Order: sequence, then C-alpha cells, then structure tokens
Amino acid sequence: MKYTDGSLRNIHGDLWQARFSYRVEKPNGQVAWKQVSRNIHAQTQKEAQQEKERIRTELERAALLEKILPPEVVNSPKLSVFMNEKVDEQLRSGLIASTTYAKYKSELNLILRFIDDVPVNDITADMVRTMGQKMLSSGYARETVARAHNALKRFLYLALEEGCISSMPITRSVKPPRLVRKEPNALDDATRKRLLGILDGMPDDQLTLAIRLGLGAGLRNEEALGLQWENVDLHDGVIKVRNCICMAGGKVVEKGPKTSAGRRDVPIDSDLVKRLRTRARTVFGTQKLSKLQGFYVLGDTEGHYYGHHALSRAFHDFADKWEIYGTTGELATFYSLRHTYATMLLRAGVDAKTVASLMGHSSVAMTLNVYASTDPQAKAAAGAVVADLMTQR
Repeated sequence: MKYTDGSLRNIHGDLWQARFSYRVEKPNGQVAWKQVSRNIHAQTQKEAQQEKERIRTELERAALLEKILPPEVVNSPKLSVFMNEKVDEQLRSGLIASTTYAKYKSELNLILRFIDDVPVNDITADMVRTMGQKMLSSGYARETVARAHNALKRFLYLALEEGCISSMPITRSVKPPRLVRKEPNALDDATRKRLLGILDGMPDDQLTLAIRLGLGAGLRNEEALGLQWENVDLHDGVIKVRNCICMAGGKVVEKGPKTSAGRRDVPIDSDLVKRLRTRARTVFGTQKLSKLQGFYVLGDTEGHYYGHHALSRAFHDFADKWEIYGTTGELATFYSLRHTYATMLLRAGVDAKTVASLMGHSSVAMTLNVYASTDPQAKAAAGAVVADLMTQR
C-alpha cells in the first residue's frame, strides 16, 4: 500500500499534524481514498517534515506486514499505553488544561479497572458492554458510567484516526446507561427563611459567609472558595466571579471560570455588603480591599483559602444539625443554595436571560430546562391560575 506525500500543519507551538491518504479497493471494485493522521513534536518545520517522511515509511512498512503476516503478528499498542500517551500529548501541546488532564487521567484509571488492558485493536463491543455492566453492579452512578463510556469512545476515535484500529467497536448498539435527570434540590420559601434566621443568630465565620454567598449570589462551591477581596466591590455592591478553587485528580487547583459565561458580575444585597465589610475589617483591619490582591474572602491573613472538602463537610454537618432539607426531600447540599437562588429569581419575575447571566449559564435554555419546570411553588401557582380560568364563564 502506498501513501501520498501528505500534508503538514502546525497546531500549536511544537505540535504538528501530518495527514496521509491511501487508496482502498472495495469488494465491489470501487476505489475510495482514506486518510490517516499522526501528531508530531518538532521545534522547526524542517524537523517536522523529516519526521513526517519517517512516519510515511513506517505506515507503508506496516501495511506490507499486514499483507504477509497474520493480523495478530502486527503489533497494536495496549489500551493503557495508548490512552496515557494521548492524554500526556494533549497536555504538553496545550490543547487541554491541567484540570482537564487530571479529569481524563481519573476517567482512564476507572476504565482500566473494568476492561482488560489488551491491544487497542482487540477491543470488542462485548468488552465495552461488559465494562458498563460491571461498573453499575459495583455501585457506580449512571453518570459516572456514562462519562467512562464516552471517554473510552473518545480514545477509540483517536485510535481509528491514527490507524491503530480499522473500525469502531462502539457502534450504535453499544450505548451508555440512560441518564435520569435529577430535580434541583432547592429550598422552599419556609426553609430558606428559617435558614436565614439560623444564620442571623451565628457569627459571620467562613461557613456562614459561604452560605450567604451561595444563597444571595448563586455562587458555586468552588466560586465562593475562589472569591478574592480584589473582586469584591463593596461600594457598588457587586461580586466579580473571576476565580475558582476546585478539586481535580485528588489535587486542589486554582483556575478561572470554565466558560466565558461563568466570568460574571453579580449584585449583592446591602446586608451581605455589610457583613463582608465587617469581615474585611476583622481580618485585615483598615487595609483597603484593592490592596488585598491574592487574598481570599473565605481565607486567612496568610493568603490561604478555605478547603474544598472542608466546606462541603462543614455544610453537610450544618444541614444535618439544623435539618435543612430541599424540595426533593433530600438533605440540602451547598449546591442547593445556588438552586434556591435561581428559583427565587425566576419566581420573582426576573427574566430568564438575566437569571442565566447571573448564574453563569451559557444559554437561557439551560436555565429554563433545569429550573423553570421544577419549582413546586411555581407549579402550584400555575395550577391555581388554571383553576381560576376554568371557573370563568
């Protein structure tokens, strides 16, 4: 089999991509052209060109071997080797962030616990199905199994593109488990007011301020933890969401919001402004907030942040002690505060586009799909309206 000279393009920095075409004759006698690509790391175009020629020679040699040797003699990289190499390559080339890298590594390790580490071209549809079944029977959530399935599919598409496999083992008949969308576990009005009453009787420490930031500004756990004093405008009553503290691969990582929509300015009420001003004075004295660069609102005077797991555990214990339950009947989580913020705004008549902007959602549809149809109080009010209309003659 002969490959064309191919093309070469620079993707990013020292990462190049070479593409080659080769001719395939179908059983019916028709001729088709297929492509295969390879990534190359080289400092200059000349070096990349030389490597491209070496790869083309290897491809032609491998094609010749496939003709004269049984398929099992032609080596294919093991699944673990292939996946690790691809993830490492994406990180080196700058195509993925360190947090995404940690997530991919975690998914990779999970996959390899439930599927045999065989050469990539030995992966079958039955092996993929069995992997999903084993994960479910081991107690993994459907969402986790679906992510692992999609991650494996992503790696196999790369293997197909690079010629390591001739066809995709994951076909339409091999599907991840169907996901059941969970209803937002927001707080109803009575519980929200009771929660605020409890907070009013407590000092404004890290936990209580974090709760107020979730309930009064809709901040995610990682956004509340990453909030720095330089991004708090107490004069205009605005919080600027610019930073997150999150967990990735078992490590704490500081990064910006995941999407451009997540980078947002959120107005806060005068009571929260007053409490933040008091905390700033208590911790830092008379220093101006603009000079407190790199210091966290929920942190200390040394620039340390409040721990991610520490906040989750503290809120769980708080909710359990005070019996704070959401509308689904489950114990509230920190994310329940964000759910409550959104449903509260929609119920008050704030337009969906504004709510989406304040929540950091990339589309209004996301806001409406998650919140507008699941608010029990809004549904009850709608039912009353319908009942009233039906009695009119």
